[in-house]
Amino acid sequence: MYDIDIRNITPLTDFRNNIKKYLEEISIHKKPIVLTQHGKSAAVIMDAGKYQEMQDQIDFMRKVTLGLEDYREGRIVPVDAVFNEIDQMFS
Repeated sequence: MYDIDIRNITPLTDFRNNIKKYLEEISIHKKPIVLTQHGKSAAVIMDAGKYQEMQDQIDFMRKVTLGLEDYREGRIVPVDAVFNEIDQMFS
């Protein structure tokens, strides 16, 4: 994942006037661009593939967190019990 680069901050008006150029830049460099409006950050534009990658990473981290919470709360089942139950389902 990329950090926001100060060189990738642009006014919304410039983006609107040069959309094709910015989309090509995103496609090539895969770095997000921060759009500003009235001098304040308003939106982030990024490559769709990188966005999906980021969403997948967030989903994975969420699942790990839930698994750790289950472990801490004692909501666990020994692996042998799981395999025995699966064997019984297919016997």
